[in-house]
Amino acid sequence: MPKEAATQAKEKPQAVWEIPTDLNRLGVAEITAALRQLLADTFALYLKTKNFHWHMTGQHFRDYHLLLDEHSEQIFDMTMISLSVRAKSGEPRCARSAMSHGINA
Repeated sequence: MPKEAATQAKEKPQAVWEIPTDLNRLGVAEITAALRQLLADTFALYLKTKNFHWHMTGQHFRDYHLLLDEHSEQIFDMTMISLSVRAKSGEPRCARSAMSHGINA
């Protein structure tokens, strides 16, 4: 890398990833709060589905076990809303982060 490019890279301040919006700060805060609640609810549903998946018994065990595994994967994929929360608020929140700080983090 040329010396000038390395110097320019060091001088650039890290910018917060922002998405252009017509909302004011209060609107962004309200949407972020709603998305956090949705993330918490979605993650709680994921945990409950995974719990049923692991504790399934009975005649149709295999069918239900596979069905609940598929459902839990799809539900976990819904936690991608955490990226929207991060983009709107600038705070990194993901399912694992929410779980480590309490579901309603």
